[in-house]
Amino acid sequence: MNSWELLKDRDNGKVYVLGHRGSPLIERENTLQSFCRAIDEGADGVELDVHPTLDDHLVVSHDNSLKRVFGIDKKIEDITFEELRGIAPEVPLLSEVFDTLGSVWYDIEIKADKPIGFRKEVVDLLWEELKKRESFWPQIMISSFNPFAMRRAGKLMKKHFPLGIIYEGENIPIVCRRGQGRLIFPCSFLKPKWNIAKREKEDKPGWTICPWTVDTEEGIKVMLELSVPLIITNNPSLAIRTLQEENRR
Repeated sequence: MNSWELLKDRDNGKVYVLGHRGSPLIERENTLQSFCRAIDEGADGVELDVHPTLDDHLVVSHDNSLKRVFGIDKKIEDITFEELRGIAPEVPLLSEVFDTLGSVWYDIEIKADKPIGFRKEVVDLLWEELKKRESFWPQIMISSFNPFAMRRAGKLMKKHFPLGIIYEGENIPIVCRRGQGRLIFPCSFLKPKWNIAKREKEDKPGWTICPWTVDTEEGIKVMLELSVPLIITNNPSLAIRTLQEENRR
């Protein structure tokens, strides 16, 4: 049974909580400390982002540049993993995250900085790593803003993982703001930003919606009304507490 079947067959309407880049309000995002904190807070799993280094190591980072998080003006794809480890040792390999967290839920975002072009190595390296972790497969989902990266992922991984398109209403090309990327690859779910999830549920009633950055009590309650199977949040402890309170009502 894969992760999609598990989500559809969840017990008692359970809504899964995934820490967005771990627990970034407390720990530095996309680090082992952040991921462990999310799990310690009670999250069912984590959302994380992957980039390839110059020498084809797959590391976990939202940005291709180290500048915003670490204050280092270097691009991950322009340096080797040895160089990366020397200047930003908190950036983990995907394999290190798997080794540390074990078989929790993972939403793995394939990062591709351009809306159309992408480095195919990121998809191929991810597949090679996942083939080593077959016991984790039932709890893994794959997603990206880039539909062409996901089309390649679909060719390699469609039989094994649910695949989703990420989108929002402002900062991506207008032609992709309503999840049109689902038409380019074999999409399993839609992953809109939480503030457009209600619109998307109404406009696309046949699709499963997995909203991201649901960070307020009000937003969590709205997602419950939409019967979403999971929420991705920057504040796992708040999400878990709110869900528990709602379940007691």
